[in-house]
Amino acid sequence: MIKSADIQECVLELLSDGNPYSVQDIKTHLAEIGMDEYSEGQFAGSMNTLQRNGKIIKTERGIYSLSQTDEEKKNMRTCFVVSPIGNEKSEIRKKADQLFKHIIVPVCKSCGFVAERVDQMNDADSITQKILDRLESADLVIADITGHNPNIFYEMGFRKRTNKPIIHLRKQGENLPFDIAAIRTLDYDLTDLDNVDLIKDKLEKTVKSFSYLPQDEMTEDFKTPAPDSDTPSMLSILYQILDTISDIQDDIKSNNINMLETVIKTLQDRQPQMSTQDAIMAQLLPSMLEKPKMFEQLMKLSDKLPTQQGGKNIRK
Repeated sequence: MIKSADIQECVLELLSDGNPYSVQDIKTHLAEIGMDEYSEGQFAGSMNTLQRNGKIIKTERGIYSLSQTDEEKKNMRTCFVVSPIGNEKSEIRKKADQLFKHIIVPVCKSCGFVAERVDQMNDADSITQKILDRLESADLVIADITGHNPNIFYEMGFRKRTNKPIIHLRKQGENLPFDIAAIRTLDYDLTDLDNVDLIKDKLEKTVKSFSYLPQDEMTEDFKTPAPDSDTPSMLSILYQILDTISDIQDDIKSNNINMLETVIKTLQDRQPQMSTQDAIMAQLLPSMLEKPKMFEQLMKLSDKLPTQQGGKNIRK
């Protein structure tokens, strides 16, 4: 039987490239290197030991990655993510995992942040206390307000009192409650790859637009940011203005298309119905006008054809 220490060593070796791996990926790797004689309990115990010792972290359900070293963590800011999580294997959990994995984590990593969610923490404190601690201490909070979850709104309010940066996300198409309708919110659509790229770009710019100066680097006069932090504040306002302009442009484009469709339909409804003969003439007339001799020959030919009169064929 393979020793648990050997399993742990191989898991760390696999994760050393910095990429996240699923449980199935890890088991496949163990099998490829000839380490497949272990029990499920032994494997689970090895993974739990690595987590408990801070060697690896669970980034989402069934997905693991290597923990940053203390020195790396010291140089990275923290981003706490609050969102509807739901029970394991629920549709809510699936959407939350997709948002976290495909949008939030990549953006945070590119901006020098470590993204974490409450269900991925191994602290001994209660869940409520862990959430409050992170809302108080995190450099940045990203809140997904999709579904109007009351817990999320409470956590938004708790974060607001700290005067630290917070970014709001929502599923595209959802309306905002009146009280927060004026707050800048970034829309995402996980079913549209183009939208995923767009929201990642917007989110990255927004993350970089904030000032993350600690309180002791703020000026004492009304605790306003120091002069060198004016640019990030102005950028945040600028991005909000640009979002508003973009929304207005989309509305105008949509209204123009709807208006054009209405005009076309109205004109079509007003057009009299053409008979088959008239429709044929409408098709032939342009060619006849371009070639009058052909038209003259066609008329002569028609004089020689029989016509209907009183149900009998006669010739002119």
